[in-house]
Amino acid sequence: MAIIWTPILAFSRAMLIPAQPALITSRQYFRKAGLETSMMGPNFKAQFLDLEVPPAKKEELVIRKLMDASLDISILAEIENLGEEAIISVSQFRVFLARNQNSRKQFLFYLRGKNGEVWSVEANWRGFISGWDVYPDSVNQHRRKHSGGHQVVTHASK
Repeated sequence: MAIIWTPILAFSRAMLIPAQPALITSRQYFRKAGLETSMMGPNFKAQFLDLEVPPAKKEELVIRKLMDASLDISILAEIENLGEEAIISVSQFRVFLARNQNSRKQFLFYLRGKNGEVWSVEANWRGFISGWDVYPDSVNQHRRKHSGGHQVVTHASK
């Protein structure tokens, strides 16, 4: 019996992110990227504010379109199969948001929080507030299903 595998991620584009220094995140740090505290939610504030972030080297990020509604575990398995790294640094996440303000796309990121867990973070630009709305959820909960059409952001290679 043959197993038929249907890809759920399709290449959209790539983006080069410059090297980022080590830092500790703050409300002001994220505000400069268009993310206001009122749109962060309690999980984002708890996991990503006042977070010590190590320096990040210059890297290419890959943006892939999620073709079908999928759980994090399926998305992460396909990213692994593509030879890419799912988790990006919080500083790369911030640069990406700053460069993509006013986007009409929904983005999905995998970030490591203060507790050491990996969090899937959805980001949507809200034109009526001119800012990002973010929804983080721990991938360990295995409950979030992301709708098709999200743009999944990963490292180009491991």
